Amino acid sequence: MARTATAHALVLRSRPMHPLPVIHTMYWDNIPADILEQQRAVFAHLDLPLQQERAHQQPHGRWMTEVLERHSSDDVVIFCDIDAFPLHRQACLGAIAQAQAGALFGLAQFSNHKPGTQVYAGPMFMALRKGLWEALGKPDLQTSKQHDAAEVLSALARERGIALAMPAPTATLIPKWALGHEGVFGIGTFYGQRDFFHLFESRKPAYGALLAAVAADVTQDRPLNFAHYLALAQRLGDDPPAPRRRWWRL
Repeated sequence: MARTATAHALVLRSRPMHPLPVIHTMYWDNIPADILEQQRAVFAHLDLPLQQERAHQQPHGRWMTEVLERHSSDDVVIFCDIDAFPLHRQACLGAIAQAQAGALFGLAQFSNHKPGTQVYAGPMFMALRKGLWEALGKPDLQTSKQHDAAEVLSALARERGIALAMPAPTATLIPKWALGHEGVFGIGTFYGQRDFFHLFESRKPAYGALLAAVAADVTQDRPLNFAHYLALAQRLGDDPPAPRRRWWRL
């Protein structure tokens, strides 16, 4: 049976009174501990409040619904995958501004295993007012036959003429999936004008080296070193990740 998020979630704040909404992320026990640590380091460096919640075996969409229910209608609610982060502070501020203006913000995503034909605002980094979810009828955000987790928000927003803000992939280190008819994405994907990074498949420990390299450049205020990332990705291609052999618990 799925368990709800535990109460020992960590909130990172570098100032006592932070004006920004907390960014919510969940993880299962199969996520390596260093992925969590590196995400925390990035958000702390960017002075963005992060709450990581252990929600082992809980469906992603159900957890997102529970997070929305905790908030007031005027609140901006932000979701982020455990292996994703903004590459600079302004990227997050821009997402918040879009949500405050009434748009649904999410990184461009496409469900290749679902019947849909349109790119949608993905919850790997998503921002919206709770009131928008309410105005759309409080839809169930769980995966269904038609939609992946939270994809229904984009479908309903299109029906009602609500703005969608969807930064597209601009680079990917290991191309793996089609973004509908609009491009490709894969392991280690960059979005917007070097605004966001999402690893994907972080449950596979070998891919962690890619996230670690990007996170190190962000936290050290260095330019993104795409040559280094590609060299790491090439080595992974020559020596595919070994099967996961252990689970991590925090």
